Amino acid sequence: MSRRLSSPQERLLRRLGHYSQTLEKAWDVTREISLPGLSESLGVVRSALNAPLSFLEKEGLIFKRMAHVIGGGSRRRNVYHLTKEGRLLFESLGEDTLKPRKSSSTATAYGDVPQIGEVFGRSALIQSAFSKVNEHHSFILSGLPGIGKTTLGVALSNDLIAAGTPLRWSTADEFSDFEALCSRMELPQTLPSDFEALSEYLAKQCKGEIFIFDDVHLLSQRHLSRFHAFCKRIEELEGPKFIFIGREPLVSFEHVERLSIPPLEISEAVKLLGEVQSEEERKHIAERLGGHPLAIQLYQEEATLPEANSDVQSYVEDVVLSTLDDSTRSGLDHLVLLPRPIEASKAHDDEIVGTLDDSAFLRWTPGMEKMELQHLIRNVRRSSMTKQEKLKLHREAVIHWESFAQTPDDQIILLFHRISAESDDLDTHCNTAYDALASTQSNALSVLLEQAIDSSPKPSHLHYLAAKIALERCEPAHAHHHLESIEDEGSFNEIAMSLAYFEGRIEDADLAIKKGLEIGTQQQKNQLAISAASRLLDDRIEQHLDKEKVAEIKHYLGHIELADDSVQRTATVVALTMVQHALALVQANFVKAETLRATLVSIGGVDDALVLGLEAKAALFKAKANNHSVSKAVQLTRRAIEQQTNSIHRDSLRLTLVEALLDHDKEQANAEFLFISKPDESAKSILHHRLHARWWMFTSHLEPSLRQVALKEAIAKYRAAGCPRAANMLEARLHSML
Repeated sequence: MSRRLSSPQERLLRRLGHYSQTLEKAWDVTREISLPGLSESLGVVRSALNAPLSFLEKEGLIFKRMAHVIGGGSRRRNVYHLTKEGRLLFESLGEDTLKPRKSSSTATAYGDVPQIGEVFGRSALIQSAFSKVNEHHSFILSGLPGIGKTTLGVALSNDLIAAGTPLRWSTADEFSDFEALCSRMELPQTLPSDFEALSEYLAKQCKGEIFIFDDVHLLSQRHLSRFHAFCKRIEELEGPKFIFIGREPLVSFEHVERLSIPPLEISEAVKLLGEVQSEEERKHIAERLGGHPLAIQLYQEEATLPEANSDVQSYVEDVVLSTLDDSTRSGLDHLVLLPRPIEASKAHDDEIVGTLDDSAFLRWTPGMEKMELQHLIRNVRRSSMTKQEKLKLHREAVIHWESFAQTPDDQIILLFHRISAESDDLDTHCNTAYDALASTQSNALSVLLEQAIDSSPKPSHLHYLAAKIALERCEPAHAHHHLESIEDEGSFNEIAMSLAYFEGRIEDADLAIKKGLEIGTQQQKNQLAISAASRLLDDRIEQHLDKEKVAEIKHYLGHIELADDSVQRTATVVALTMVQHALALVQANFVKAETLRATLVSIGGVDDALVLGLEAKAALFKAKANNHSVSKAVQLTRRAIEQQTNSIHRDSLRLTLVEALLDHDKEQANAEFLFISKPDESAKSILHHRLHARWWMFTSHLEPSLRQVALKEAIAKYRAAGCPRAANMLEARLHSML
């Protein structure tokens, strides 16, 4: 250690020495060279750095300036840089003997692992946690808000990585489900959504790893039972181990081995305060704050200390929050009710973000992408608000988020506030959100629809939306739960039909279709007839379709009547002709198929690429039916694919090409398959479910290591698409492999 510098001064110099001189004139800089960033990296309170920073600045070793901190709100803040003399001194210091040596382990941590600084007083607890990893398949780190649960989890992760154990980290929010948490763990392949398929995939692909789920106390009741079911099934399959991190009480985790995190010993807690005060003063502060790490981080020199044995919540409410001016407190209150982290620039008042950050009120996601209030502060403030205060804040938040809600995450926050603000016309708002977000935010929508149902005096339509999204998520139990509360006869029949198909009750599904054809408007009857016919056409694995099904398809199409309105009439004719064309191909009636394509060409406004795609499909079917070479048909199909502007048509056509190539050139089939969109999102429609089912079915052919998992997912997707016969055929194929 340099004789010239104290330990805190040297640590600061070393820390700043890691950053390039190019930052000195940059407008946007990293938060790590601001006071909050330096404080967190060194593991001490903000005020502990004031004296050593002042000394280094006075000695000409560092300088400070105002700059914009990336992701840290609009207000410029003080940041610190080494001077030329400071950099020379840094380079002369040599190796940092206090810094832990890097592990030679090749294990990796995946996912959104938080960044932490130095950890004090937790060595024995980390060792206990390490032992529990070896002794149990899963356990939970629990404790009060701000006690250091995440910090301990990250410290444990570092030791596990050093010991050669790979791990994956994911942090929950109020909308998280098991699948969403896994999607943030950097898993190498597209994840199946079927319960058994996903469980088997994770058990096989991640065996020997550890999954860490932080903030599990935030999991909604809507997703909690499925979360536990996944964990239980993966344990049965001897898959990855689990570490859960959460705040007490954790009633639903009572069956899980736990390790409770106590406050810090006073001798260790004083280290968080740095070396500014005397040892006696630091001990007095730590004792009064009960060795609670976050309470100590929140300590300010001018603040009044609580009485001995006072609870931390009272200290936060009566002391910490009381120091805020009205403007800052108002901005804080708008963050209190948020259900998940947001970008700092989207805060109701982003001017106060820097102030809150300087006071240790905020916690940030890895990479400084988003921020939220420390949960201790959030919980204390939430509990002290009246219902009317919350209602007022939610209504102000609606106005705020309406002004710039563009991304799916923004729209979820807006819908959350609308529901909580008891906005008028919730049905319309939820409808709009469903159409826009069901494919990417189904986990959040599922939770929000439950909240909307609870607050709506007439929730029938909301039950319908909740049932629809449950079916799209392959959760029939939830769909059944909502079905009986749907009052509209047509909507009830639609959900009943989809449930019957999903559960393989074909007779019940047929009865539901019959009823729909009786009670609907003519436009609804046309849509149902085309949908039912298309479903029957797709409810197969092989090219052949028996005469009974052909007759059934023609029966449904017989219910179609063309409307007088020219737009509706054209749309119906195009849809009807495409179904008839697909039927002609299945029957190997290629002359009729050509006539139908000519009909489409004669209709004004029909996309040429659509017709070319149908011609390419016909060429592939004809080559297979006549046992001819597929080379010309393949060339035509590739030209057609290039011209498709609709991603569904493009992927559907390429899947047909892959199917044709499988029997002739598996390597080329695999090359084409790589261009198809992966089913990374929830299905937006029945058609998407069918596309996803075919994608997984071909994955079972092309990825031998995933054959069983892919077949299970394909089966689930075919059921969700209303294709029980195809699902049963694949199920028979799966059973033959077991």
